[in-house]
Amino acid sequence: MEDTLTCTPTTFSQVFGRQGQLMQATVQSLNSLNDQIAHFMVNRPNAMSHEEDTFLPTERDTLNQSMALMRHLLMDAQGKILKMMEDNKQLAQRIDGAIQSASQEVTNLRSELSATSRRLAELGACNPIGLENNQQNHHHHHHHHHLHDPSVHHRQKTVVSDLTFQTGMSSLMDFGTPDSTLDKVLLREEVAQLQEEVHLLRQMKDMLSKDLEDSHGGCSADTLSAAELKVQLGEKEQELERAKEALQAMKGDRKRLKAEKADLVNQMQQLYTTLESREEQLRDFIRNYDQHRKESEDAVKALAKEKDMLEREKWDLRRQTKEATEQATVLRSQIDMKENRVKELEAELTMAKQSLATLTKDVPKRHSLAMPSEPVVNGSQEWVMQADLPLTAAIRQSQQTLYHSHPADRQAALRISPCHSRQPSIISDASAADGDRSSTPSDINSPRHRTHSLCNSMEDLEDQKRKKKKEKMSLGSLSRVFARGKSQRKSLDPGLFDDSDSVSSQTQPSLSDGEDQLERLQQAELTRSRPMSLWRAGTVQAWLEVVMAMPMYMRACSDNVKSGKVLLGLSDEDLELGLGINSPMHRRKLRLAIEDYREAENGRGLSKAADMDHHWVSKSWLSDVGLPQYSQVFHNQLVDGRVLNSITRRDLETVFNITNKFHVTSILSAIQLLQMLNFDKESIQARRTQCENRDLDPVVWTSHRVIKWIRDIDLKEYADNLQNSGIHGAVMVLDPTFSADSMAKALDIPNNKHMIHRHLYEEMKVLLNPARTNQAQDYRKEGTPTHSPSSNCRKTEEGFSPRKNVGKSPLRFNPLVAVSRELSFQGGCGSPPREERIKILQRTKGSPMHGYSSIEITNV
Repeated sequence: MEDTLTCTPTTFSQVFGRQGQLMQATVQSLNSLNDQIAHFMVNRPNAMSHEEDTFLPTERDTLNQSMALMRHLLMDAQGKILKMMEDNKQLAQRIDGAIQSASQEVTNLRSELSATSRRLAELGACNPIGLENNQQNHHHHHHHHHLHDPSVHHRQKTVVSDLTFQTGMSSLMDFGTPDSTLDKVLLREEVAQLQEEVHLLRQMKDMLSKDLEDSHGGCSADTLSAAELKVQLGEKEQELERAKEALQAMKGDRKRLKAEKADLVNQMQQLYTTLESREEQLRDFIRNYDQHRKESEDAVKALAKEKDMLEREKWDLRRQTKEATEQATVLRSQIDMKENRVKELEAELTMAKQSLATLTKDVPKRHSLAMPSEPVVNGSQEWVMQADLPLTAAIRQSQQTLYHSHPADRQAALRISPCHSRQPSIISDASAADGDRSSTPSDINSPRHRTHSLCNSMEDLEDQKRKKKKEKMSLGSLSRVFARGKSQRKSLDPGLFDDSDSVSSQTQPSLSDGEDQLERLQQAELTRSRPMSLWRAGTVQAWLEVVMAMPMYMRACSDNVKSGKVLLGLSDEDLELGLGINSPMHRRKLRLAIEDYREAENGRGLSKAADMDHHWVSKSWLSDVGLPQYSQVFHNQLVDGRVLNSITRRDLETVFNITNKFHVTSILSAIQLLQMLNFDKESIQARRTQCENRDLDPVVWTSHRVIKWIRDIDLKEYADNLQNSGIHGAVMVLDPTFSADSMAKALDIPNNKHMIHRHLYEEMKVLLNPARTNQAQDYRKEGTPTHSPSSNCRKTEEGFSPRKNVGKSPLRFNPLVAVSRELSFQGGCGSPPREERIKILQRTKGSPMHGYSSIEITNV
């Protein structure tokens, strides 16, 4: 057993040293792998920054985090391996020390046992006399034996070695130290068992020592017999056998620890292999990721190009659809006009044939009327009477009437024109023979009736002249203007001459060729610098057609308005009945323009609203407001800057048929912004340019700028819902009822998105509160109360003229009348109800439309 304990005193240290070498190689491999990862993390981002296809920021961060995690795992494994090597080294030293202490203790026990056996043998060989002498000299030799016996000294050494062994065992049994691991638990349990066995051996040694002392101290009664000593010797041998078995168990534990260490080394090799496979997988993943990223970028670029192409195609289709719609509308209106003209020409042809048949019966009378060949003077033009004048003049008059007058305005023109307003006084014999029918207004205005009037006798003409002289004194100012130049007209039937060459010479087809168009443009340019009171007839017509964009009323204007003074003197009833303007917005536009020119003659110049034509209002302004869906109705109503200043909520609901309350409020808010800036387009555009890229001055923001702001505050997924919604800067600032809930409703944000609602509220609070505060301060400085566009009446004291101080018009036009009257512009620019109009027609006996029934005819 001693050979077993002392043959290999450094066996555990050598085994753990070899395992430490393997672990050191593993640590070096991990160090090289860690250096490779660190080199990749340091140099790879710089290399990627110079490449064209780089990682996205999120992908680069993910890769760096993965590399850092792998490096951390490698460093952790390296630290654990180094710690395990140190623990193994310390464990080997402790085991070696414990084994040495145990072998020394066993050696001491063997020596003591051998000494005890020798003494027992000596005692068994002694006689009883020696025993008695022993008993007598016991006290004398005890002290000497105690001093000179080498076993006593050996026991003292054993006590010291026991203390050393105890210290080594206590260090091995210290489970609270940080060096204890799961691999050492079984070994320490075995060491604890060995320590218990050593403790038992020590107790047995103490018992034997005690027995020896008892045997030396001796009385014969206490001396042990040889049989008992043999029994004790057998017990000691059994204990030695148990110690040998414990040592064999320790050897088995050592072999098991060796196997566990081999398994640990294999696990480390497997870990290294796994790390290599993971590294290869990571490299494959990086390569695949780069390839997929390039493919996705190419796909995104292709989709972006396709989207741009589809957008262009969409806008091209919209533009083509719009142009086709406009062209179809124009063609439809032209076809309707041509069909009406064909129908009326057929009717006129039929009546001309009937007139020709009637004229063949009255040849002597026609020759008697056609004999005078002197020229007839009508204003500034002359016509020569020919033999076939009655028929040709009647046909020519009917053709010109059909060519120049709109079908919708024919009745008004018939009522206004002097040659059409006469009452039937004579019925020819031929017409009585055809059926004794009474003359109707259509029969009076027909060429047949004009032809029949030539067949009347001189007595009928004299009666007609006397009636005309009686009614001549009741003509008004406008009728005297219209009758100017007619006093020199010959006394023939006005149906033959008034509407023949005079009309054809004054109202030629507008802009029929390049010279007429150039002349009209030159005349329209003169309206900018020349007062309206100095305008001539051509200037008035060019202004109405080019500047006011009302060519449909040129026929009636050329018949009834001969100068700018006449235009300034027209009343509201004259605009409706004299020019045939049935649309209230068209009448209002013309009335506002006349009043603006009237004020310009006082030296103030035209208002800023005059620069805003109906094309700008219907296209640009409505697009900025965010309501392009109403562009067509504003274009049809010819709404320019002046009319825009006069529009009320009632007009938008009744005339423009806008039923959405918020759209009405949006338009009124935009009009209020124009009034605040005096309709200065340059000022508005300058302020919008300044705040295009800054969140300032929201009151002038367009609908497109509001959509851009919505995208800037991270709500781009809802920004497209503001298209055609009517939300712009003026309604956000000037309308006090507009809030974050209104904006959220327009954006169609769900009610359960509370965080988005809160975010929108905070952003609108930051944007609108300073603007509304500045607006209130501006109103207080100017001393004008704030007006809410959501109220029923937008203005109460100021009129529809863009000027603030406007005098009263002499033509019953008061610009200080509120624009929110129940009857929109009835007393100012509009038209009264039909019942009131009939009363007005009955009262105004001096009006040229109702002041006479026939034309004076002289010098027949």
